[in-house]
Amino acid sequence: MSRFLLFLILFSLNLQAQKFEKVSAIVNNYPGYADVEQLAKRISVDFDSDTDKAKAAFYWLSKNIRYNLRELYNPRRRSVSFRYSSEAERQQKLQQIRDQLINKAFKTKLGVCEEYAQSFKKICDLMDLEAYVIKGYVRINTNEIGKIPGRTNHAWNVIKLNNRFIILDATWAAGYEFQNRWVRDFNPYYWDIPYQNIFKTHFPKERIWTLRFGRMGIDEFFNQPLFSNSFFKTNAELVSPTTGILSSSDDTFTIRLKNLPQGVEIAYGIQGMRFAQKPIITRKSNITTLEVKNPKRQSELILYFNQRDALSFRIE
Repeated sequence: MSRFLLFLILFSLNLQAQKFEKVSAIVNNYPGYADVEQLAKRISVDFDSDTDKAKAAFYWLSKNIRYNLRELYNPRRRSVSFRYSSEAERQQKLQQIRDQLINKAFKTKLGVCEEYAQSFKKICDLMDLEAYVIKGYVRINTNEIGKIPGRTNHAWNVIKLNNRFIILDATWAAGYEFQNRWVRDFNPYYWDIPYQNIFKTHFPKERIWTLRFGRMGIDEFFNQPLFSNSFFKTNAELVSPTTGILSSSDDTFTIRLKNLPQGVEIAYGIQGMRFAQKPIITRKSNITTLEVKNPKRQSELILYFNQRDALSFRIE
């Protein structure tokens, strides 16, 4: 049975990679376009279906725009002011500001989430595809669990293809930060993020998008643990605890998971430990129970699946 489940994991990973096999074979030969219109024209020539066109735009941005870590470490609040006499003039001036942002990203090959999201929408607009920029919230470390910020901190996209809304995040698909360096690592998971997972990682500010993809309040979103792509790859479900804050007064932490494949290697780390440890693991039917010794101090607990962080909690 464990070999079969492991096969299912590997099969799922291969399917994700195959999502872009056709598109990547073509787009990998594209130059580093400095003009968004040239890229849109090239994609329109090379691809017939709307889905492949959108995938090509998503893939090119993720592979060619590097995340601006300087902006991440020293964020500047972006604000503009202008006068307008009508709603049409207001929208026109806003689009001019967005276009300046996009043009700079294409020339410098640098950007943050706003550049990725606005660039994707611009390419889609030029190809007559229905796409939207979604502003909202994400969490990237355990210090953010339970703390709702005063303003949104992320932007991503939704596109309508074949009468279905697809959620995508070109920023998170592009790579990740590691030891103050940007690592390019295209992750196809963030194209067509499953509806059942979206509120584990992303929360839209506008209620219309919250209602379209599920039912969750912002408090519930911020109070849950941090989920990573490594967790979703296993198709497991977290049964308990559903809160991301654990009490330092408990002797042990008990974590219950549903449908976790037996072939997954499990370890945990607590801030301050030199090496990851193995939890006590018991299995009954489709429930896996993990027992972790409490360090009795404020810290963070990270669960690792196959040596990659999967689930994170804050200890208070």
